[in-house]
Amino acid sequence: MKEFSKSYSEYYDLRNDGSIVIYKRAIQTKRPKYNCRIKPNNQNGYIFKSTKSSDLEKAKLFATNLYYEIEGKIQRGESLLEITFSKLIQDWKKNILLETDKSRQYNIERVRNAEVHLVPYFNLKKINEIDEDLIREYFYFKNSSDKKYSPQTLRQHGTILRNILLFAKRKGYLNREIPSIALPKLKINPRPDFNKDEYRKLIKFMRTWVDEFSNTRITRDRYYLSHAVLILANTGMRLGELRNIKWSDIEKVKDNKGEDLISIFVTGKTGSRYVIANMGTDKYFADLYDYRTKELDRVPNRNDFVFINNLTNKPIHSFRRSFRNLLDSCGLTQNDKGQSRVIYSLRHTYVTMRLSYGVNIYQLANNIGSSVEMIEKFYGKKRNKDPRNVTEITKTTNKKISLVNSNNYPWDSNYQS
Repeated sequence: MKEFSKSYSEYYDLRNDGSIVIYKRAIQTKRPKYNCRIKPNNQNGYIFKSTKSSDLEKAKLFATNLYYEIEGKIQRGESLLEITFSKLIQDWKKNILLETDKSRQYNIERVRNAEVHLVPYFNLKKINEIDEDLIREYFYFKNSSDKKYSPQTLRQHGTILRNILLFAKRKGYLNREIPSIALPKLKINPRPDFNKDEYRKLIKFMRTWVDEFSNTRITRDRYYLSHAVLILANTGMRLGELRNIKWSDIEKVKDNKGEDLISIFVTGKTGSRYVIANMGTDKYFADLYDYRTKELDRVPNRNDFVFINNLTNKPIHSFRRSFRNLLDSCGLTQNDKGQSRVIYSLRHTYVTMRLSYGVNIYQLANNIGSSVEMIEKFYGKKRNKDPRNVTEITKTTNKKISLVNSNNYPWDSNYQS
């Protein structure tokens, strides 16, 4: 034993070159255990670890085996970094919030799911200890908990976990192949939509419902909700995508017949894309533009949000409660099977109606930011397989609807009245 420092009660340099050292700290405990310090060949820094033994010979054996294990990793080009899942999450969180291929709100939601669900379970597990068996145990744990998680929710957890493991591999924390993640099977159970008669009933009811009260705040809330309903049902976009639309995101496009339509640039959980709205949808945006102009006593800025909270100037976050009140008032809360409708039902309504008009499924998938496979799974029984071209996204069986502002839109930078 070499007397090294007053900090140690025992100190052994097993190879007399500082590469393998075991020691006990001077601060005594009831059952002090040996720690080891390893300095690999041609590497900077040290690796510290408890031997978990108070027996000297066992501690020596542990430290020696650890040294050769580390040397083997170096020769194989593997990472020496041992990081826990909870520590990895901190790095992953910083990285993912800087990603731009998804909306910031979507990335924030992914981080929240990881912190609420994944971290408590995997917590202090070393990243290289997370294998297929442990992942299967996680899904079993969630399925057997008091709160029943839907397959869709558990699939989201699995997708987030894979993203985290991909990040660990890229950073060199994971020194083996990414374990396979068997995602729970998705139940084909789409939210109920509105059929044509129900949708007409909803639209007709909203015309008088908006001005039912003289209260300015209630009238404004209902006005914006009614236009959100109309736009969602005529574009198929998600509510989160609608929330972030600015006036500068809307522009005029033409179909192959020279008809004017509008294109909306949206950003959401599947990234960014351009959405082609049904013919006549520009009128709903024009109404909102005029409403906001009167409210401000000036035209809105092009970088203002379309669905804006007039008190905070931030996007209106949710229509959940007001939409439920609307459906309750007009008797459309549930379908004939007793399934409750939510605002997402408008997206399903759009898809169902587009399919009934024979829209090409591939173009429809592009427009709503989904996959052909998902449309087949959820709407396969409803869709007409007649192939069409891209302009059929806006095809209807009705007469053409005359467009407002057919030359320019008032929010265009080159607008001339």
